[in-house]
Amino acid sequence: MRFDEIKVGELMTKELITIDKSRKLSDALDLMLKKGIHRLIVTDDGKLCGIITAMDIMETLGSYKYGRSTTSRLHVATAMTKNPLTITPDASIKACAKLMVENRISSLPVVENDELVGIITTTDLLKVLKDDETPIEPIYNKFVITVKPTDRLVHARKLMLDNRIGRVVVVEEGKVVGILSEKDIAKAFGVFKKLSDRYQSSRVRNLIVEDVMTQNVVTASPSERIKDVVSKMLEHDISGLPVLNNDELVGIITKTDLAKYIAEKEE
Repeated sequence: MRFDEIKVGELMTKELITIDKSRKLSDALDLMLKKGIHRLIVTDDGKLCGIITAMDIMETLGSYKYGRSTTSRLHVATAMTKNPLTITPDASIKACAKLMVENRISSLPVVENDELVGIITTTDLLKVLKDDETPIEPIYNKFVITVKPTDRLVHARKLMLDNRIGRVVVVEEGKVVGILSEKDIAKAFGVFKKLSDRYQSSRVRNLIVEDVMTQNVVTASPSERIKDVVSKMLEHDISGLPVLNNDELVGIITKTDLAKYIAEKEE
């Protein structure tokens, strides 16, 4: 399969979930959780003006600047990325994947003749890899950022932001016991940020990883094929799998790694 021959328009999602920039940040988070998605297209009078992700919400709610603000006082415009990169339906998915990887983003609004017609995400890109027999061993990332269950959530948040990653693996005594995503943190912060009292900030800062992490971790092994990993990601609606070799953590494979594979594969 030649990735340079498959067009964005063939894979993009046409049913758009949007939110106006004037809406409350709590509305954006609630909509993401309800729809099971990690991003929303932001509009102004019906026109594309930005994009907001779970990481954007996590970053804003955990920031010192907005430390005492509740989610009802903050608006989507506060956290969104303005004037996001876009792509056209006739661009190849290879070019699309390359644009995502180079700019460290996981989605692109699709625009044709100045009109928003869809969105394409790294999840959409996985569709072309459902039958790929390539082993993941040369593809997965051998460098894994980990935290302990007793670490504070604000520490995990800082690691994610500093490294621009969407998840960290939770390890205790050398064993993988959980995984923590930016969406998990955004949800947790969102719950506490609805409280308008003087203890709100300290409560957020006292949250620990164990309070929020996902415990039943779906994993991969170094010998698995891309198609196996893609199947797990789509079935469980997850974006990253720790790679274990006889229960030892040896790496992590994410949708970003698979996008990079598409972008770099020789045709």
